[in-house]
Amino acid sequence: MKVHFTTLGCPKNQVDSELMLGMLAGAGHEITDAAETADCLVVNTCAFIDRAREESVQTILELARVKETGRARVLIVTGCLTQRYGGEILSEIPEVTAILGTSELDRIVDLVNQADGRQDWVTSAPPGYLYDAKTPRLLTSRAPYAYVKIAEGCDMGCTFCAIPQFRGAHRSRRLADIVAEVEGLARQGIQEAILVSQDTLAYGRELPGNGDIGDLLLALSDTRMPWIRPMYLHPAHVSDRLVDKWRRARVVPYLDMPVQHGDDAILRAMRRAVTARRMNEIVAQFRDAIPGVTIRTTVLVGFPGETDAAFDNLLSFVEDSAFDRLGVFTYSVEEGTPAAAMPDQVSQDVMAARAHQVQDLQDRLAWERQKALYGTMQTVLVDGTSADPAFPFEGRTAGQAPEIDGVVYLRDPTLSPGRFAPGRFADVRIVEVDGYELVGE
Repeated sequence: MKVHFTTLGCPKNQVDSELMLGMLAGAGHEITDAAETADCLVVNTCAFIDRAREESVQTILELARVKETGRARVLIVTGCLTQRYGGEILSEIPEVTAILGTSELDRIVDLVNQADGRQDWVTSAPPGYLYDAKTPRLLTSRAPYAYVKIAEGCDMGCTFCAIPQFRGAHRSRRLADIVAEVEGLARQGIQEAILVSQDTLAYGRELPGNGDIGDLLLALSDTRMPWIRPMYLHPAHVSDRLVDKWRRARVVPYLDMPVQHGDDAILRAMRRAVTARRMNEIVAQFRDAIPGVTIRTTVLVGFPGETDAAFDNLLSFVEDSAFDRLGVFTYSVEEGTPAAAMPDQVSQDVMAARAHQVQDLQDRLAWERQKALYGTMQTVLVDGTSADPAFPFEGRTAGQAPEIDGVVYLRDPTLSPGRFAPGRFADVRIVEVDGYELVGE
């Protein structure tokens, strides 16, 4: 059967899709990029916030129309949306043939094999699935990096977050198994392993004798993978011992640490288990331990009870911490979370204005550091051909994570054959700086 996959949401969802694609390909099914030519349509959905849910529903409806007009006779919906709202999807979208939650990824082959007739598969089973290095996986990106999911679920219980409802409790893969997967990716030519999970710094804590995230990074330092980039680091888990292991590990000088806010009252209401002062200390500690480290964060504005004074504290925190990269999000009411029932909800207009103000401040603060890159030599991993037709290739420095931190557009006046071949590392001089985008020669 010819199968077409559509993946929505975060890199963790991308890993799930690649695993399901690997299982299907291993079972003899043909994978196609063209939905119109497929016999079976699969969409892996996201349900993180309201905009993600809306996108997921719209995509399901679009694929339902493809099913009505094309050759496809099967539409399967997987992922977070089905884990959370599977029954509603089956009842309200009759074009959907079957649903599959995050707890049952390994049943995708059975679903496709038994695709004739409507399969009302229940997805309310507690999430418990973890893949291992032996699980078939079909990489969907032609870029020289791959995401590696080191754990699943979360135990932190942030009051604004519904992830534990559909991803379950935190559970870690074995250290040796992750090392084996990263080694295998390196043998395939992957140059950068990006470690992801819902709570990366909680890795390994529930596995006796396994080691923690610091031990994992030290073990991965002995692999042949050139770049190792951990993402999604909760500041509440940072300790002196962790920073010391991080300093000794061979990882890129890059830190992705979502802080969410800079006002202590809001942080307590969010149940973040950390103070603004402590997070400032952590930022300074990592900068002392890792020369030239790039620090990225995210903040959430408009949380219930965010007063003008609390927002001013957030602005002061952002200015004091001087992050290199920052993403700002507006609060989204999530069904079943404690924050949804909190008083003093902030209006959409106020949230939007505050988000704009935070981003303006961040851009002003980051501009001086970005300008300082002009004329410097940087090592760049070439990702592939450029999305900008003015440049033949693009890549990233160690301080740029894929899809969120900008790129280095590459041109070669010497026309050296193969210098910027995808998957190669190249030393370039930065000749232009345009916001977070760079030009290298």
